[in-house]
Amino acid sequence: MIRVINKAEGKAEIYISGNIIDDADGVWLKRIAADNEGNISGYVWPEDIRKQLDEIDDNADLAVYINSNGGSIPAGVAIANRIARHKGHTKAVVEGWCCSIATQIFFSADEREIPENAYLMIHKPMTAAYGNADDLRKAIDMLDTIQQGLEKAYIKAAKEGTTPQQISEMVDAETWLTGVEAANYFNITLLKSDQTAACASGRAWNDKQFRNMPDCLKAQIKTMERDPGTVHDSIKEKGSKKENDHSKEKAAIALALANASI
Repeated sequence: MIRVINKAEGKAEIYISGNIIDDADGVWLKRIAADNEGNISGYVWPEDIRKQLDEIDDNADLAVYINSNGGSIPAGVAIANRIARHKGHTKAVVEGWCCSIATQIFFSADEREIPENAYLMIHKPMTAAYGNADDLRKAIDMLDTIQQGLEKAYIKAAKEGTTPQQISEMVDAETWLTGVEAANYFNITLLKSDQTAACASGRAWNDKQFRNMPDCLKAQIKTMERDPGTVHDSIKEKGSKKENDHSKEKAAIALALANASI
């Protein structure tokens, strides 16, 4: 989901939450699962971002609030590049968690902030491959090339003393960083927080997607599943009630899209 608010007075705010998907998937999903206002809850794609940003003065200050578990690499990179091209000052803020390709969006901003109790996760790119040995070797080479490109954004944002080797090792290991830890490695402003940051619902993540998710975070998410009232307002989206009324077919399609994300 993306919302653009406060377009007046030379300032704008964007809220990006949910899975990052490709344009084709976004258009398809919007046709079958949009609410009465044409909105889709829990998914973000480049074309939708572009349309929303076109409504903003290119010289306006732009704040980007992120609560996403990642998704499609080309879609995430496209969104990151679009924000990087914005002429006004840009600031990215992690609201709950910023994982996988969503971190590219975060690091594309001029200024970055993260609360103490929020999370940043970086890991190796993944894909599904089919074919003979040569095809699989090409897929491996492609993933290695993509990883090198992704790491450049992390290296550019790294604090003095954080080496490219350290970053590469963190990516290889699938590393989860609290806000405090992230601010130790990268040029990020650490924010104080008096409450637990909401991260995701059970619909938006699974153990296979994130191998090394901290046990404390898994427990936190399970608690949110049992008691939705603990979820931060930023992910209490307008269309959530309507989503519960979707047909089994629509739910299956949405689940397939979430599980297919890389």
